[in-house]
Amino acid sequence: MVINAAGAWARAVGQMAGIDLPVNPDCHEAGITESVAQFLGPMVVDIRPGPGSSNFYFYQHKTGQIIFCITPSPSIWGFDTDETSVFLPQISKRMIEVMPKLQNIRVRRTWRGLYPMTPDGTPIVGWSGEVQGLLNAVGMCGQGFMLGPGLGELLARVVANNLTSEDREVLQIMSPYREFKGQEKLK
Repeated sequence: MVINAAGAWARAVGQMAGIDLPVNPDCHEAGITESVAQFLGPMVVDIRPGPGSSNFYFYQHKTGQIIFCITPSPSIWGFDTDETSVFLPQISKRMIEVMPKLQNIRVRRTWRGLYPMTPDGTPIVGWSGEVQGLLNAVGMCGQGFMLGPGLGELLARVVANNLTSEDREVLQIMSPYREFKGQEKLK
């Protein structure tokens, strides 16, 4: 059994196995600040479009650092992980407008990462019909950390063949053989 988990690997494993998984990398930039005393509760998500972005989020890690990311608009497709000079001024302005308290916190590092995106914004999870023993779990569309724990439990039940009726419903929605239509729910 192989569990196919990462976007770029999804394409490679899929191609080697002779299957096509519609997962493409979408470039997003992110950053992290110095540690400060805890003051933020839940993640802040601003879904209002702004110049060059469709939304952004930030939250405070338990270590005190603020982690932040922006969704570029239009999307930037491909494997380019080079940072840009546009990101930090762009997101800083938006974050400070939402929460002025952030203006004097120093940024320690920025980076550009890849989100494995599916055409409809829903992960691809389920057994391959073409390759016996290949279980796909790919295309978390930037939600991997949030979906990971629950998805791990679901995959354990899939492998153990111990599915609930709710599991079957979820797997139908995330099937590798669904019709990929619509768009990501947060758009």
